[in-house]
Amino acid sequence: MRWTGGRRWIGSQCLYRPEAAADAVRDLAASVSVAGAALAVGRLVDAVGNDHRGTLYPAAVPAVSVLLKVIRHLPGKPRIEALGVLLDWWGCFAPKPGYASTQDDDGRPAEVTEAVERQIRTAADVLRTVASDRSDGSPARKMAKDLLALLDAGSWSELAASR
Repeated sequence: MRWTGGRRWIGSQCLYRPEAAADAVRDLAASVSVAGAALAVGRLVDAVGNDHRGTLYPAAVPAVSVLLKVIRHLPGKPRIEALGVLLDWWGCFAPKPGYASTQDDDGRPAEVTEAVERQIRTAADVLRTVASDRSDGSPARKMAKDLLALLDAGSWSELAASR
């Protein structure tokens, strides 16, 4: 996976460290417990955005493909965490100023939230599968339905503009 973008420093503190996303993905792949997988998802999210400011960095784009794999393959707490991230981000988060663009898979420039939205829309079948899984008693089923409802309601930028 290509974790793009450069570092951003404020004083001696680095706010954007795309390599931390790669480390979190490796930890996720090596997780042997549900709790470890959920923790790795949290570390991934911390590496690609700022929850306190509602901002995303370009590394959020490849992170979404990881989150979608978690939703598809890791039921329980990891799935809930990944769905929660996408629900939190949708229409509420915006790219950090100076980090609004990235490259799509074809190397063309793309706006970060548009690229994230495109990936989520492409994975709607995964969300429908989770939303219809009556065997999963966790909140994941409702969360997948909520995310599908957001997809049906319009684009990320339309929701953001209406807030």
